[in-house]
Amino acid sequence: MKWYILNYRNLMAEGFAIYQTASVKLLITIRGCCLIDVFDLEACLHVAYLDFDMQRDVILAHAFGSPVIGLPFTAQMRQAFGKIVLPFENLRSGHDVGLFVKKPYRNKGAKGIWNLDEILMAVAMTTAFEHGVPVFTVKPTGDRARYYRRKFGAKTWPTTANELIVAIDLKAGMHKLQHIEFVEINGQTHFFKVKKD
Repeated sequence: MKWYILNYRNLMAEGFAIYQTASVKLLITIRGCCLIDVFDLEACLHVAYLDFDMQRDVILAHAFGSPVIGLPFTAQMRQAFGKIVLPFENLRSGHDVGLFVKKPYRNKGAKGIWNLDEILMAVAMTTAFEHGVPVFTVKPTGDRARYYRRKFGAKTWPTTANELIVAIDLKAGMHKLQHIEFVEINGQTHFFKVKKD
């Protein structure tokens, strides 16, 4: 069985980590513990993102007008990749969802990469867990409630609003990521081992 490695601890410390498979080399970045972006380094494209905000009642929803959207990338990340022409501006233009992966980078997509959606969710959930958040709340867009229920064991969250909110118990939900193995050192997640398919 083929596994690929993502250095989660480096992502937290430096604001970026490289995730390389047999077919692509991706730069995964995080800003302010809530904006995750993925760039294809060879194509110089923005290919995926996940926006979450642990200060809100609903942590992951459609794209929100949070002041953190304008946060700069870390100095370390800009120093390491500043000479590569990456589309840093208007990263959320044209998308009104909190979790987005371009079609060629999805499972069975043309790029031959697997489980990128789970990687993004694993980063968000691990970050929330390390910040002491017990429940990760999501407002699914479209018909995505079934996705969160199936993959993460999400349950309907009681709300007074006239909208569906689901909640993932983080301790249980992280263990439901069938394609990701969390590698811990001294009780802290350091790496994700990601299954090819």
